[in-house]
Amino acid sequence: MSSNQRIKKVCEHCNEIFIAQKATTKYCSLICAQRNYKLREKRERLKKAEAPAVVDSLPPVEKVGAVKAEAPAGMGDLITIQQLAQVTNLSERTLFRLIKDPEFPKIRIGRNLLFHRETVIQFIVRKYSTV
Repeated sequence: MSSNQRIKKVCEHCNEIFIAQKATTKYCSLICAQRNYKLREKRERLKKAEAPAVVDSLPPVEKVGAVKAEAPAGMGDLITIQQLAQVTNLSERTLFRLIKDPEFPKIRIGRNLLFHRETVIQFIVRKYSTV
């Protein structure tokens, strides 16, 4: 509950001096509180990513009828949609339409969508070649 007290504090996010109405206030505004929350969450995700992953002894569960995708040999050949558009000489819009196909070889890492160059070219040739 707020009171008539005025306490000078320093915002924990932007380090600006502000007048707090409560002794427990940490941030000068809602925006600073939200930004600090995002920063804390990001640091926590990075900390989890740096920790070694625990590997289960059980094999991964596969869906019935799912096509088993082989991992490409050279994982260094991962490219973005812009680079794929240049390599295949197709527009990004056309590639996005092709990506809707569930068999299209794509790799999602977080929010990034990456592609293995050779696998995508083989897929396009196999799918759209007229022989």
